[in-house]
Amino acid sequence: MDIKRDDVVEVTTASRGTARMRALSATTMGMDFLVVWVCTDAEYERARQAGEEPKGIPWPANAVRALETA
Repeated sequence: MDIKRDDVVEVTTASRGTARMRALSATTMGMDFLVVWVCTDAEYERARQAGEEPKGIPWPANAVRALETA
């Protein structure tokens, strides 16, 4: 499944745990590998209510999977 902005995603952490996040981008080329820009649900909602862009971080695309599409 292709990931796109606003999708609910699950990311795998370095310690092999998982976390629910929101995609802020589709898969895109980072400096050296493919990434998806993501943020927490709390940051996504805060920014939406404030009319701002959420602050996100790049996550390795191979560690992101879509849970729900927007």
